[in-house]
Amino acid sequence: MILTFAKNWLQDPTRITRQIAEYLEHSTEFASEVVTRDKDEKFVLEGELNDSVYILLEGTVQLSKTDPNGRTIVIDWLRPGALVGLISFVTGEPVLTSAIAAAPCQAIRMNETDFMNLQKGKSKVAQLAQQLIIGNLIDRYHHVVSVHVELESINATLEKERNHLREALKQLEETQHRLISQEKMATLGQLVAGIAHEINNPAAAMLRSSDNLLGYLPRIIHKADPTQEHFFLDFFEAGLRRKLRNSDEQRKKLREWESDYPDLPRSLLRKITSMNDEALDVVRKMLGDRPGNLERDRLENVILFYEIGYFLKNLQSSTRRIGEIVSSLKSYSRQDKGKYENTDIRDGLNDTLLLLSNRLKKIDVILNFSDIPSVNVISGEINQVWTNIIINACDAMQDRGELIISCDHDERNVRVSIRDNGPGINPAYLHEIFRPNFTTKQKNSSFGLGLGLAISQQIIQKHGGRIKARNVGQGGAEFTVYLPI
Repeated sequence: MILTFAKNWLQDPTRITRQIAEYLEHSTEFASEVVTRDKDEKFVLEGELNDSVYILLEGTVQLSKTDPNGRTIVIDWLRPGALVGLISFVTGEPVLTSAIAAAPCQAIRMNETDFMNLQKGKSKVAQLAQQLIIGNLIDRYHHVVSVHVELESINATLEKERNHLREALKQLEETQHRLISQEKMATLGQLVAGIAHEINNPAAAMLRSSDNLLGYLPRIIHKADPTQEHFFLDFFEAGLRRKLRNSDEQRKKLREWESDYPDLPRSLLRKITSMNDEALDVVRKMLGDRPGNLERDRLENVILFYEIGYFLKNLQSSTRRIGEIVSSLKSYSRQDKGKYENTDIRDGLNDTLLLLSNRLKKIDVILNFSDIPSVNVISGEINQVWTNIIINACDAMQDRGELIISCDHDERNVRVSIRDNGPGINPAYLHEIFRPNFTTKQKNSSFGLGLGLAISQQIIQKHGGRIKARNVGQGGAEFTVYLPI
């Protein structure tokens, strides 16, 4: 019999509902009534207690539930033949889902007594009521099954998409690492020539100074006068303190001494006039108006000791220069450690400028470094940012011009500004320069992968900061980096 009821329900639920409605209309045993609901009017509301059940005769009812975020989620749609509010009515628990008229509706409203009496006995109306309940259960079961099938399908699709995203993320990270490595190699390629040049110059100066000292030492030993040891030592120390004059001042000094001492060879006067003023005063007193042979011999000894001091000064300066370059190179390469450290940004800027000094020979570098707090960064990565920006500035200025680097801070950020006086950035490109593979360097035949600024932006964002670019009114471009304190 149940199978017959189910078949009848599936074939025509409205007919069964109408038969029940006609029976109730002509019956005096039931207190049920036919109610109407306009569109958007409620039958039951979520969370309320419910003392009635409705048999829907006409219209459509929307079942909905509110999620924890306050959004309304549509659960199902009920059509004629459906029982509205059945679960809360039977269990006595608060309503699980709101039932709202989605269109003008008509329904039979029944209380608990009428609903129970409707199902008793073996009359035709009792059978119809049983069919009504079984049919609603069938509908709800079909709905639950279809929801589960759909949910499983969605889960399978989501899992497939998650796998795709994981793979895409893995490929993206691998690509990013490759790009960073390529950019590092490109930057190192540009640095190698400059570093080799900077190391070669001090090394050559050391070699020349050593050779000169080796040539002079036998003569010094032969000519030195022990009674004048302190006198010669003073000239040696003056040589250590020597500072180079500019070319115009040196030529003026030479002309002056040639006029005062025309008997002295020009080669000797060149050596004398290269001395600093304190040494020159002593030499004048020693020579008097017209030097004799004794003064000439003594003068040559004085010059030897002075130049020994000068050559040793060159040797010390050159050696110190090599040490600074090597130290900066070690500091620059610390990105391999990948550790965050409390760092003074100014140290990294100085290291980068030292490594790029070959590119900066004809550029006036102006440093405006205020006292700034330390920031927690990966030093090598941040140094890569300075390198990229400064090399771009050198390219824009064609290695001639003015570079102004400033540091300051506010309550939240350390701010680094790197500004050049080149032609600036084409306004059409200002929003493109941080995009990967975007470069303008082909136009002037400079090498560029279009990755330097993109990687710089990624590094700064990784450290919780930001980078901006703009054209300045006086000409040139300015890049400003903000790093959180």
